[in-house]
Order: sequence, then C-alpha cells, then structure tokens
Amino acid sequence: MSGFQIALLVNYILCILLVLDMVFVRKKKAERILAWTIFLLIPFVGLVIYLVLGAGLDNFSKSNIKKVQDSAKEYHEHLKKQIDIARNDKSVKYQEEVKDLIVFNFNSAESLYSSNNTVDYFCDGQSALDSLLNDIKNAKSTIHMEFYIFSNDEVGKQVKNALIEKVKQGVEVRLLFDAVGSVGTKLSSFSKLKKAGGKVAEYLPPFLHIDLLNINANYRNHRKICVIDGKVGYTGGFNIRKDHMGKKKRLSPWRDTTIKLTGSAVNSLQDIFLSDWRFATRDKTKLQDYFTEKYFPVIKSDNGSVPMQILKSGPDSQSEDIKACMIKMIVSAKKYIKIQSPYFVPDDAFLGAIKVALLSGVKVEIMIPQKIDHTLVHFANYSYLNDLLPFGLNVYVYTGFIHSKVLLVDDQILTVGSSNLDIRSFALNFEANAMIYDSKKVVEYSKIFEDDKKNCTEYTLQSSKKKSLAFKLATSFCRLFSGVL
Repeated sequence: MSGFQIALLVNYILCILLVLDMVFVRKKKAERILAWTIFLLIPFVGLVIYLVLGAGLDNFSKSNIKKVQDSAKEYHEHLKKQIDIARNDKSVKYQEEVKDLIVFNFNSAESLYSSNNTVDYFCDGQSALDSLLNDIKNAKSTIHMEFYIFSNDEVGKQVKNALIEKVKQGVEVRLLFDAVGSVGTKLSSFSKLKKAGGKVAEYLPPFLHIDLLNINANYRNHRKICVIDGKVGYTGGFNIRKDHMGKKKRLSPWRDTTIKLTGSAVNSLQDIFLSDWRFATRDKTKLQDYFTEKYFPVIKSDNGSVPMQILKSGPDSQSEDIKACMIKMIVSAKKYIKIQSPYFVPDDAFLGAIKVALLSGVKVEIMIPQKIDHTLVHFANYSYLNDLLPFGLNVYVYTGFIHSKVLLVDDQILTVGSSNLDIRSFALNFEANAMIYDSKKVVEYSKIFEDDKKNCTEYTLQSSKKKSLAFKLATSFCRLFSGVL
C-alpha cells in the first residue's frame, strides 16, 4: 500500500470510530449523526471539519459553565423570595394552558415569573439602536452589553464612543461579544474603551486568538442582551452591525424585532449576563457580592403590569428549554399560531408539533425572508415548509430580510428573543428569549404581524410545484445538512 492509501485507511477508521462515538457515547440526535456522517465521507477534510466543529464543547468549558450555573442557584434562591409563581398570583387571570406553561418554564428552566413589567416593541434595528443609545446616555451606574455580533463598522464605533463617554463619567461598562459571530472584530479594536476603564471580553475565544484554532467554533453565544442600571433591559434579534440597521442594500429592507423592558424581568437578563461574563472572564468574584442594589435594584410592584419570564438555553444543557417551551405553546394553541424566523430548520419533535396543530384545525402562519444571507439554510427552509404545506400551513415570504424571532399563540402568549426556529439555535447556540403573557401586548404584536404580511408574497402548495428541478434538488440536498447548519 502507498503512503496515501495508508493515510486514507487511517482516516476512515477514525471516521468510523467517531460515528460510533456519536451514536453510543455522545448519543447525538439522528439528524446530526447523518449530517456529520456525510461530511466524514469527504477524505481528510471531513475529519478536520468534525474535529473543529462537531466534537462538542471542550471539557474545560463545560466544567467552568457548570461551576457558574451551580453558583447561580444562590441567585435563584435569593430572587424567589421576591417573586411569586403565577399560580399564586391572584392579580392576573389566566387560561389553564398559560398557567401550565409558566409553571413548566419554572420547573424545567428555573425561569422566574414576574408581573410588574413594561414592554416596548422595536420593529427595525435603527429604532432599537436609537432607544438603546438614549438609555446609555442616561445611565447612572452600570451598562452591561452582550452581543453575538459587535462589528467594528460605523455602528459599532458609534456605540463604542457612547460607552467611552459613560466610562469617563464613572459608569461601570462591561461588554461581551461572541468570538465566531464577531469573527472580524479584534479585542484591540476596543483599546480606547478599555483604556478609559471599560471592561471587554470575548466568549469562547480561539486558542491564541487565531480564528482557525477555535475548537468551540460550532458553539456560539447568540444572545443579545443589554441591561442598564439593573432597571432597563433589551433583548431580541438585532446586533451591532450596519446591515442590522438596514444599511446593506443586498439584505434590505431589514425587518427585526427587539424589545425594551423594565421591571423584575430585567433581573433575569442581568443574571444571564453576569453568568456569561463570569464564565468568559473566569471572574472569581463571589456571587453574593453581586446581590446589591447596584446590580439588582428593588423594582416597585406597580412599575408595570406585563407578566413575563426570561428563558435561556445552550449546548451546556441537554434539555433545550426554549424549544420545549415553544413546542408546549404550539400544542396548546386553540385558534392560531404566528411565527417569524429567518431560518426554519426544525427537528422532528418541533415539526411534529406543528403537524398536530394543523391537523387539530389551528391556523398556522410562518413568515420567512425572501433575500438570502445563508444559502444552505435558505434552501433547507423550503424543504421543511414543503412538508407542512399539504397539512394547510400558510407561508409568507417577506420582501427583504426578516430577522425577527417571534412565536405567538392565540391572544395569550408570545415569545421573542434571539432563538431562531432551527436545530442550531435549539441545540448548539446559547440563546435567550422573553415570554410575554399579556393579551394586550400579544394582540399588539399580532397586528404588527398582519402589517408585515402586506410586504409578503404567499408561498403555496401550487407555487412549490412550479419551482424548477434545480430548486427542488437544492432543497433536498441542503436538508441533509440541517443538523449542523
């Protein structure tokens, strides 16, 4: 045998062992095993791609995340004393399905419930950014920001300049960004902010800060969280980059959804940020030192009247709490389900839940973008939508790029946050979503959804049949990789 043949044999023996490891040791889901097996068939390249992207979080990262989560239990015990569970809240009347969902989220994800909140919707990145910059300007004590993408473009520089100004005024500023999402952004670009006294950290940075040496590249902190003075919070879809402000012609018009909230739910956003920060920076500060008015100010009970929970999920947990919550929402629906997501690549459980809803007579509407930012995901979207069209699914294709991540049910429940409706968000990314249980706020967004439909074309069973053979082949091919997209 030649040297090449020996190397090829060793390559495929290793690949077989990795497949067996996925099946019997890591017990990955079938769709992910299939996708990675296809990659591993590519000589040498497939093995390298798997070792870089598919092996899972390294043990060091898992261990440190676990330590942060264990200590965060102290926070939950501290906050439980101030917040009632929904079943004991006599001030709000819920349908039984809503009560069950609140308790489910509390038991499965330790997601605390509060009813003294306010919520404002922003339907594009620029309006959300303008509001955020105004709140930064008025900050008195702390500004905590966590973004999947923080670009060094004109938008990023605008935000950095605002933060530098606040640091000079004595405000504590902490900024956390994801290493993969912000791959073009270097820590050195924050030198002025750090020199002024601001703190900046990178989530799961590559070894020696060399991008090609990032063994955790498949696992991303996709959260978008801002907490100001512990009293004002932001979460949703927008990132700090000019295309998210509608300033990139190829993806315009850009449609996004971000919420601004005040009330006790901000405590949960603060908790998520501090947990991520403590992990990313190896912060040795005792957790009880954060239990102060500076970080967790007492919120007046009459601050607002919107009941909420904040959910988080990530690859450090096997429970996929955001997905589980969404499935429970879907199967509890009686009248309608409305969904907005740039990516619709669900697993079998999620797909099955939508089929059950459709077969139960529930009207299900899904809105996706017409313009493409990720080609493989774009075609995979249509593969899954084509599965559901015969069951009566209504699909609306937004003229432009819709980046909103929203799911609402009847006039009762809405979730909005960073999680797309795809396997990556459910299983591979660190995500955060807000649950809103106020019927007025749900109806308000339902009307926004209806307005968005005016900028859509409908994709039907008939139009799917008219697609070219190349399009149909592309959707089938891209579906094979849905477990790792």
